[in-house]
Amino acid sequence: MKKIITFGEVLLRFSPPNHLRFQQTTSYDLHYAGAEFNTAISLSLLGMPVGFVTRLPENDLSDCVIQQLNKFKIDTDKIVFGGKRLGIYYLESGAVLRGSKVIYDREHSSIAEIEQGMINWESVFKDAGWFHFTGIIPAISQTAANETLRAVKIAKRLGLQISVDLNYRSKLWKYGKQPYEVMTELVENCTVVMGDPGTAKTYFNISTDAPDGEERYHSVLNEMKEKFPGVNNFIFSYRGLSNASNNTFGAYLYDGTDFYQSSEYNMSGMIDRLGGGDALMAGLIYGLSNYPNKQEALDFAVAASVLKSSIHGDTNFVSANEVLDIMNGNTSGRINR
Repeated sequence: MKKIITFGEVLLRFSPPNHLRFQQTTSYDLHYAGAEFNTAISLSLLGMPVGFVTRLPENDLSDCVIQQLNKFKIDTDKIVFGGKRLGIYYLESGAVLRGSKVIYDREHSSIAEIEQGMINWESVFKDAGWFHFTGIIPAISQTAANETLRAVKIAKRLGLQISVDLNYRSKLWKYGKQPYEVMTELVENCTVVMGDPGTAKTYFNISTDAPDGEERYHSVLNEMKEKFPGVNNFIFSYRGLSNASNNTFGAYLYDGTDFYQSSEYNMSGMIDRLGGGDALMAGLIYGLSNYPNKQEALDFAVAASVLKSSIHGDTNFVSANEVLDIMNGNTSGRINR
């Protein structure tokens, strides 16, 4: 099996413990985070060969990042070093009717100041079959956007599958470009796209008057396929919010011919919803790589994402067998003795 390469930023996540507010806390829990970092670890735990590419400063914190990745047997040989700092974000976890808050501290991070020529993408993609990135890296700086596009074009020339999670972070697009100016060309070169109607509207002004539900998703996905005919598979998730602790979750997959819908899960008393999209993406890459049936691929991806809501931190520390258990209907949460 060929390697999956993910490209992105590693962040330090600081969170007040036990759902405390920023004003209350006197200590913070630390987690390593970052969408592509999370996806890489999830894929490795699912049994896939993975390499992760980023730029890190030369300090002890970066050594810890490498150790964390190596612990999960992720190839870190193509990581480059330079710059002065890791990006940081602070998370105040919401509960019940109070939503979560995020404060970013990512300006002038090592990856934000990456320049062309620092990464040898031909070498990175040797023995690789899949390249994954998100809409977050192109949002942090013009140079990061340029490098993402360069990587995508080389991956396409080499015949790799290319996936993007359209993650939109309004607080990050600050360097003068509108999201559609950057993301359109990137998505044109992809084969797998994950998002939702909100990101379709934000990035590409694609929307519909159809009512919420299957009709709305089908309409938006049809327009996405018309705009991006080279994309083979679109997966759009949906989340029902009764409050910050209790959600419903599911997804649709469209390949230009057939339209698939997952089971819908009720998630009550969630531990940590951050990273759910990264878990969905990892599950989708795994599913499309291992199941000829796209319904099964979608169901696996959604079950993986649902499991993430039970785990502290940004990363989905679950195995393929645990996902299959949920996928096959074992949602009772009983003790495994």
